[in-house]
Amino acid sequence: MYSLMIGLVVVVAAPAKKEEPKKDAPSLVGEWYPESAVRGGKPDNPPEGTSITFTAEGKCLLKEGKREKVEDATFKADPKKDPAEIDITLPEKGDHAIAGIYKFEKDTLILCIAMGADRPKEFASPAGSEVMLITLKRAK
Repeated sequence: MYSLMIGLVVVVAAPAKKEEPKKDAPSLVGEWYPESAVRGGKPDNPPEGTSITFTAEGKCLLKEGKREKVEDATFKADPKKDPAEIDITLPEKGDHAIAGIYKFEKDTLILCIAMGADRPKEFASPAGSEVMLITLKRAK
């Protein structure tokens, strides 16, 4: 009986197995370089030197090619949706946002946006559509 009590005390007093800390979902925040882009089912790669930067404050900065000018936009993302959603608003478009979806595959961001149409439902750019599918790599 005594050994049973000691065994129970040891089991009860032993620290519980620690749960591994949950990894945070990847974040859009940071600088990204496009690797490829498809629009309307056809390759539409941006000029070399293009980058997109998402800030924690909700800004989206687009530098196209070697131009010095950076275009300012704002973005809102909802990573809890499936697939995750993003809305990008350009100042010249007013309240009209470019609707899109996104996902991460390791250090790659796959962004699918509709240029003037409803939010895409899948990661594809069908022929003849105004849907753009962009594959981006995070800046190191």
